[in-house]
Amino acid sequence: MKTPPRFACHALLFCPFVLLVGLQAQDDTPRTAPPAEAQVADDHERRRQAVVKGRAQYLAGEHDAAEATLRAVTASAADDALVKDLLRRIAEDRARMSEANRVVTRARMVDEVGRAWERPAAYEERAPADSSREALIRPLVQKLSAIHIPAVSFNQMDLHRVAQTLSAISEECDPAPEGARGVNVVLIDPGNRNPEVTLALRNLSLKRVLDFVTDSVGFQYEVQEDAVVLKPGGETSALDTAFFPVARSTVIRMTGFAGGATPGPGGGEPGSAPLDGSVAAPTAASHGSGEGPLLRAFLQSAGVVFDGTPGASLAYDGSAMIVTQTPRNIERIRNILNRYTDVRQVEIEAKFMEVQEGVLDEMGVTWGVGRTGAARTHPTTGEPLLDRNGRPQATSLQSYTTDRVNRTLSGAFTGSSNGNAIVIDGESVASTAPPRLPGAVALAGEAPGLATISGIIGDFNVSAMVRLLAQKSGSDLLSAPRVTVLSGNTATITVAQELRYPQSYGEIQSQVGSGRTAADGTGGGSAGVTITAGTPQDFTSRNVGVELKVTPTVEEDDYSISLDLAPKVTEFEGFVEFGGPSVAVSGGRTVTVPPGFYQPIFSVREVSTRVTLWDGATLVMGGLTREEVKKVHDKIPVLGDLPLFGRAFRSKGQSSQKRNLLIFVTANLVSPGGSPKKQAVPGVPAGTLFQNPTLVTPARSESRQRRGP
Repeated sequence: MKTPPRFACHALLFCPFVLLVGLQAQDDTPRTAPPAEAQVADDHERRRQAVVKGRAQYLAGEHDAAEATLRAVTASAADDALVKDLLRRIAEDRARMSEANRVVTRARMVDEVGRAWERPAAYEERAPADSSREALIRPLVQKLSAIHIPAVSFNQMDLHRVAQTLSAISEECDPAPEGARGVNVVLIDPGNRNPEVTLALRNLSLKRVLDFVTDSVGFQYEVQEDAVVLKPGGETSALDTAFFPVARSTVIRMTGFAGGATPGPGGGEPGSAPLDGSVAAPTAASHGSGEGPLLRAFLQSAGVVFDGTPGASLAYDGSAMIVTQTPRNIERIRNILNRYTDVRQVEIEAKFMEVQEGVLDEMGVTWGVGRTGAARTHPTTGEPLLDRNGRPQATSLQSYTTDRVNRTLSGAFTGSSNGNAIVIDGESVASTAPPRLPGAVALAGEAPGLATISGIIGDFNVSAMVRLLAQKSGSDLLSAPRVTVLSGNTATITVAQELRYPQSYGEIQSQVGSGRTAADGTGGGSAGVTITAGTPQDFTSRNVGVELKVTPTVEEDDYSISLDLAPKVTEFEGFVEFGGPSVAVSGGRTVTVPPGFYQPIFSVREVSTRVTLWDGATLVMGGLTREEVKKVHDKIPVLGDLPLFGRAFRSKGQSSQKRNLLIFVTANLVSPGGSPKKQAVPGVPAGTLFQNPTLVTPARSESRQRRGP
């Protein structure tokens, strides 16, 4: 029986399925794997889980954790492509992040440069929060001074009733708003002394009334946070201890004690400064044993009682005073220190105005008369003789020029030299002229002639060079530097050029080699010349311009300023040459080498003065003027005196240079915040703090916030 074709196709399709089911049935049959294969499978599974974990960490942005996880995988499977790819992507992301950080940092730094152009603005400084006892009682102390009592009279009234009366009067006379008026005046009298008070006062503040009341009965009062406490005087329990930081300058101003030496005449009284103004270096001995008693004596003379107050003391450790005193005396000490610790600094504004003008006029004619000599020939061959430059030699005939008689300005006033040219066999081969600096008097040394006229008269060559020159030059210099300096310190302002020049030179060496003669008698060699210039050594510098040293001292009236002024003007005049020429002779050759040792010459104008100005005043210093005139008037005798035509045989020139320097010095008292201390400036109150609007921090630039009171 034959199977239909359709059924045969279905059977062929069904066979693979049966085979697959059979294989699956065989896989599901439990069997035991070899131990090595199980270990490999476990390692593979752990790596797969580690890769999945590292990929998740990378996607979460934890690059460090992902790198550590993937590095652990590469330790056991170094050829894992997926791990390598993830590590590569982590490295690329880090590179992009580093580049982004660089771009951001660079942009911020460039932005800081732009913000630096903004000028400092005025800000109101807010005092930091103070939780000390002085800060807590300050409102009540101010209220005691603000309450004004028109009249009060006590006639044999007990102190207890006086305290009650003052409490009631303070509430009536307090200008504060309703609900915050009055001061609690409390009497604490453990001994029940309760003395009687007899006083009649008018037009005084509550603080002054309390002073008179307590002084009349031998009591004292202590201002606390919410009340004024009256206590019997002379009790150690009423003393307080306070710490007062004291600067060295304050100690010197209060005691006149500079260093460890005992003050001598003129400096023994507390508060007197040394006569010479010197301040010796402090010593360890002076801190504890020397300055402490002087500070105590100074405060004692200022009204702070130590000897009559049991338990009162003062100790000084070199940087701070530790004072045990009554609250009233501690307040006195604080007021005294506020007076002596006031920062005194001065802003010096100097304006230099220099005007320079130079004028040059020159007129002259230089004549030249000469005749060309005959050509020189070899006596044997008859060929023309040539010089070292290949030019035909000629017999020298006498010639005449007037440039040595009728000098120019540059020829008449150029500094003399020992010969600033290297000469070999009578011929100049190099020049060693000194350097030129700007600012010198104009002499027109390099100016060419206006015209040259030449002609031939018979066998003579005649030439005339006409010099006509008029020059005018000028320069204006304005400089206005500012500097802020503490009182008693020196400020230096320099507006100048720095000229560096050597103080010594090495030796000049010149060697001339001798030529050799061949066997046939002809010259077979040449003499070489070697010249080694001296090396400049020991360079130094000098300022050419204006220098101003000023030492301001604020006087005790805190309004006058004494200035020690020392302006100095230094100008460069030129160079002077030292030494003589060096001559070397060898083999019939002669070499002359100039010394070339040039040293500059300076002119100095300097004054010194001391003046006293008011705050904001300006001092004008003049007289630092200078005019330099150079003239030349030469002529050829007889010919220069001829009418009309004599002008062609005369030379006349004049160069003048005028300089005028004015110095304006303005002194202003400046607060530590940068604002004028005494002067009223529109829109800027005294004591204003000037700050840059931008504050540069290690992280970034932050805008400074305006702070109110």
